[in-house]
Amino acid sequence: MDGLYLIVSALIGAAATIASVLISRKNSKKKINSRDPILNETQNNENIYTALEFVMKEMGADRAYILQFHNGGYYISGRSQQKFSCTHEMVENGISRECEFSQNHIVSNFHEYINELINSGKFAYLEAEVAKDYSFAMMMKQKGIKSIYNIPIKTLNNTVIGILGVDYIKSCASKNNLGSCDMGEKHAFAENTDEFMKRQARTIAGYLI
Repeated sequence: MDGLYLIVSALIGAAATIASVLISRKNSKKKINSRDPILNETQNNENIYTALEFVMKEMGADRAYILQFHNGGYYISGRSQQKFSCTHEMVENGISRECEFSQNHIVSNFHEYINELINSGKFAYLEAEVAKDYSFAMMMKQKGIKSIYNIPIKTLNNTVIGILGVDYIKSCASKNNLGSCDMGEKHAFAENTDEFMKRQARTIAGYLI
């Protein structure tokens, strides 16, 4: 009986030691990661760029990107300046990178674009030049964007924190079988495209918060 007691005690002691070592290693790893924000950011960005590359390939787009809203300072009245900037971008070979030229946009200068994006749940045009926001349409034309799809990135409590978007430069989206023609001459993205982009926006939101 005493022998059995010793064996059981030894097993319990060994299990406790192993558990203690594993917990210690886990906590040590957490401490290292918490002390290294650059490493954490790098690992997080790898996930974001992987997600963007997937979106670009599945959508048959030439460019995929994320725009994030942020506070760009304060007006003299004390009111916070609302801005948005491109923080992540993926492009196909031969397509220009626009991220560095899409920084610190003041929201009020893009009121119609933002308003349509939020109220309609997307800003999507197979033919970019027919966008309701004329100034934004002209900007897209200057950049050679033939088709565009933008969708809000939201948190679980429905707060808009950014925009997930794709651009088509070489050819319009309809040539990638993503578009459908209805209501006469009106062109629109297919319904399954909408659902796909919403899923990807929800996934990316998890990496941004």
